[in-house]
Amino acid sequence: MPTLEEIAAQIHAESVGTGGITIIGLCGLSDDLPEHLSFITKPGQRAAAQQSQIPAFITPPGIGIENKLCLSHPDPELAIVLAARLFETARLTYDEPASIHPSACVHPSAMLGDGVSVGPYVVIGKDVQIGANTVLFPSVVVMDRVKIGAACLLYPHVVIREDCIVGDRVILQPGVSIGGDGYGFVQREGKHVKIPQLGNVILEDDVEVGANTTIDRGRFSATRIGRGTKIDNLVMLAHNVQVGTECLIVAQTGISGSTILGDRVTLAGQVGVTGHLKICSDVTVLGKSVVAKDVLHPGTYAGIPIRTAERWRKAMAKLYAAAREPDQE
Repeated sequence: MPTLEEIAAQIHAESVGTGGITIIGLCGLSDDLPEHLSFITKPGQRAAAQQSQIPAFITPPGIGIENKLCLSHPDPELAIVLAARLFETARLTYDEPASIHPSACVHPSAMLGDGVSVGPYVVIGKDVQIGANTVLFPSVVVMDRVKIGAACLLYPHVVIREDCIVGDRVILQPGVSIGGDGYGFVQREGKHVKIPQLGNVILEDDVEVGANTTIDRGRFSATRIGRGTKIDNLVMLAHNVQVGTECLIVAQTGISGSTILGDRVTLAGQVGVTGHLKICSDVTVLGKSVVAKDVLHPGTYAGIPIRTAERWRKAMAKLYAAAREPDQE
């Protein structure tokens, strides 16, 4: 386990006081664990920190905590993230460690870069390309002609359908489905005729996709997720959706087909977006809202259907004021 001084050196923090104690893990202020390192971001947290049994904290410059060891850093939240990397442990250890596990099924035409790790029962199809140092955990399926970049992590039971493209440093959590058929049918004579989905999915660099999220392939072209976008668990993105860079899409959100999101869009939990819409850059939509028409101006929105958050809050206040129970008057 690292000493506090060693952590300070790794995260480029200034040690205030003696830092020779050993740290066995990290914790939040409310966890209150001995032998751990925590952090605070504002002076108002000092009293709770001082009363805790946590021995050491990362603090902003100029903010000390009496009787505690402190690491001064201009961005404590980032510093605790950097410190956490020192405590990461092995994710899965195989009985027979190897770059390609004997139980994996890898097509002879597949091209694997240096340092690629292929776990048990992985299936890799024809003409697949996988970049250096990418890790495929057990039971991942990569179908024909898929391209995966370098330093990616594909956790168990990820499926990437044919012809999809994954950039560098992409993380796909357990159960992610990339490139399933878009939900497309033509009704003729009382029957639903399936529309072939000929496109693919493109995940740009530094995308992360949460567990059991599904991203459908496009009908003719690509469904695209922009660089640095982070998608939570149980999200559904339909065919031909276009997501910009550095977006945040939170759990149980659903985006219908051919909708376009700009850059830095945040969709909070359980947001619903109807199809063929445009949402401009720098928009935040609060949880359980429904986007039913284009959003053309940056800002924060809420409601069903959405309005500006300020207008929505005023409307809710008036609604509840009008519906007060008799004993509240």
